[in-house]
Amino acid sequence: MQIKPFLYFLTLFTLYILPVTDIQAAPQIKEYHVKAKYINGFTKFIHWPDNTFNNANESLHLCVLGDNPFGETLNILMRKHNARTTRKSNPQKVFYLRRGEDVTHCHLLYFSDSEESYFYQVLSQIKGKPILTISSIRDFAISGGMIQFYVRDNKVRFLIDPQTLRDNNLEPDANLLRVADIVHK
Repeated sequence: MQIKPFLYFLTLFTLYILPVTDIQAAPQIKEYHVKAKYINGFTKFIHWPDNTFNNANESLHLCVLGDNPFGETLNILMRKHNARTTRKSNPQKVFYLRRGEDVTHCHLLYFSDSEESYFYQVLSQIKGKPILTISSIRDFAISGGMIQFYVRDNKVRFLIDPQTLRDNNLEPDANLLRVADIVHK
């Protein structure tokens, strides 16, 4: 009968401690869930050069550099995308990379906040390559990045630098530019 005190403790812990943790974490989780959906959606509104994919079955590589703030959300969205892939959209693969790993196989590269002091170096290494760069790092879009998330009025919004996209042989769809805040240099 030693199990009853343990179950009693476990029940109390679950009822009182875990809900407090979840409530405090919920805004951050929701923010990154929205950002993951945006990232997945951006792939439909960015046009890569014709020679980027050898065929319609070649995967589009979504890469996260640094800490993973998305949890499983990107993986879930990727599986849903792949389940309904058509001729107009390539299947997707998600890669989680650490500092110093090769990023040149990425088609979309998200810089986690943990890479704030490192992203300049990576951007200079991939300059001119058709790799869509995205981050929530402050001033990312005016520092050579292409798309920067920010929160205003409790809503996730984004800045786009269309010239940087074009300088790297990527073409943003006009509909994407209509809903974005544009960086003017």
